[in-house]
Amino acid sequence: MTDPTGWQLIEDWRNGVISDEDFASLQDLLRADAEVRQTLRRSMTMDSALRDRAEAELLASDSDSEFAQGLRESSQSSRDAGIPAAERTITDGQWASKPAVLRLMLATATVVIVALSAGLIYQLAYLQVGIPETNDFATQRRDSDPSVAKITGLSGSLIWTGDRGQIVRELKVGTELAGGTIEGMAPDSWFELQFNDGSTVMISGTSMLTFADPGQKKLRLREGVFSANVVPQPEDKPMLIHTPSAVLEVLGTRFDVEARLASTTLNVTEGKVRMRRLSDGREVDVPAKHRVIAEGGGDLTLQSVSESVNHWKSQLHLRPRGYGKWLPATRQRAAAKKAIPLVPPDNPGLTLYLLGIPVSRSDGPPVVVRSDSQFVVRGRLDKPAKVHFGIAVSDVNGEFAGKFRGDLGGQQPISEPGEDGQFEVVYRIRDFTLDPCVRDREEELAVRPDDRVLNGVWAFTLDGSPSGLEVTEVELISPKKKEK
Repeated sequence: MTDPTGWQLIEDWRNGVISDEDFASLQDLLRADAEVRQTLRRSMTMDSALRDRAEAELLASDSDSEFAQGLRESSQSSRDAGIPAAERTITDGQWASKPAVLRLMLATATVVIVALSAGLIYQLAYLQVGIPETNDFATQRRDSDPSVAKITGLSGSLIWTGDRGQIVRELKVGTELAGGTIEGMAPDSWFELQFNDGSTVMISGTSMLTFADPGQKKLRLREGVFSANVVPQPEDKPMLIHTPSAVLEVLGTRFDVEARLASTTLNVTEGKVRMRRLSDGREVDVPAKHRVIAEGGGDLTLQSVSESVNHWKSQLHLRPRGYGKWLPATRQRAAAKKAIPLVPPDNPGLTLYLLGIPVSRSDGPPVVVRSDSQFVVRGRLDKPAKVHFGIAVSDVNGEFAGKFRGDLGGQQPISEPGEDGQFEVVYRIRDFTLDPCVRDREEELAVRPDDRVLNGVWAFTLDGSPSGLEVTEVELISPKKKEK
């Protein structure tokens, strides 16, 4: 195997020190690379031979000796303390009987390897016949898989990956799921899931959420924006939400989370959520109308969240998350987000040139859209084109309220770029109408975006060829600002 990353991941897995993120990377490599699978099979064969030899030697030794008992207690204490196997040590006095030490250590290590192998052995056998990808979810469900939740809303490009590796691209409202991972593939993606007890969770934009409920709800938000309305949970079994930098314990509340690689932002609307930072184990209880940001260092300081603001401006120089290619500022031009191609799964003959910009709650209080406000979009084009513009909004309690377009109520004029390629177009809130992609839920969603919280914006062109669309700034102008 020529990929050193694959070697290291397998070694970390064998030693029991692999992280959740690296374990996911190993799974991806196993799916994609036959050579990695062959290496793992050889490794497991070698482990089996070592185990057989260790068992034979252990039977010949005095496993009930005082030393062996001490080693078992030391190993158990290390496990209880969360010390990785590779970092556990043995005292000088315990090395007095070195042959017995080596035999017992070898036996212990092979037992650990066998235990760690249990999950991947099944997956490896499954990978040898290939992971099916289908649009028919019915063919993937098994009667033995109990449903833990059902889909109550979705739109945009989404992929569900089941716990056995099956992949489904076409999901429907009402479909019951036994667990797995949901990925939002575009800025206009949105997904709502309702657990059997009535708790609802939602992801929006380019996000990835893994969920399960083996008697306790356990979720992992790898990236993106997440919100939830959680009914009261048993005190000894709170909902657990893992992000790359924190763990959240939820007994029942309304909140939203934004997960990034190095930080997690938690905003609590109602109730209380406990956050534990993974880097140092520090905890903080976050009450209603407060926010906290967990990063690698610094204090977990509670921040009071003001009710709302009516003005917002994108800050593309800070390289915000979203969809599209980020272009840093130069002496000649401002930072921008460049549209990239997107082929809708339900219309493979159409290519959009799309970009999306989230409205992050970590930057300040909620941004509320007013009926007499307007959006101003500034950017660059290589040629004249219609710039289509949309927004996603939620209710103040965090529940999804709809997606709306500012270019559907009338004929959207073609944007004519100037000599330097610059353009500016204005969209009035009173002209926004419900986006066609969510009209099947029209009775459940808001009729208008007025007085709703802004979650994100997107823009695209679809003139049959690249337009060179770049957005340098999006601004929501409040009524008070317009009067100045």
